[in-house]
Amino acid sequence: MALYPLQKLIRDVDTKEDVRRAYFSAANEVIARYDIDATEKAALLNQDFGALYRMGVHGLLLRPFSILHAVSEKDYLEAIRGRASA
Repeated sequence: MALYPLQKLIRDVDTKEDVRRAYFSAANEVIARYDIDATEKAALLNQDFGALYRMGVHGLLLRPFSILHAVSEKDYLEAIRGRASA
């Protein structure tokens, strides 16, 4: 697992409209463009924000990513604190 490609993918989804559209229409195809391992891919596809946070994804990238997935602040905070799965 390398944190950089995972954070780069999330940053690109957060900030690049074309990547965001592609991710929400064909996530597997977008993920394949990055050096993401199976555990990271599963966390992305399952919207497991707690796991992504524990992997080291920075909150300034992860929270906007969770907002794009319509996750409430309460659910996001519970996920990263390990209390629930968002």
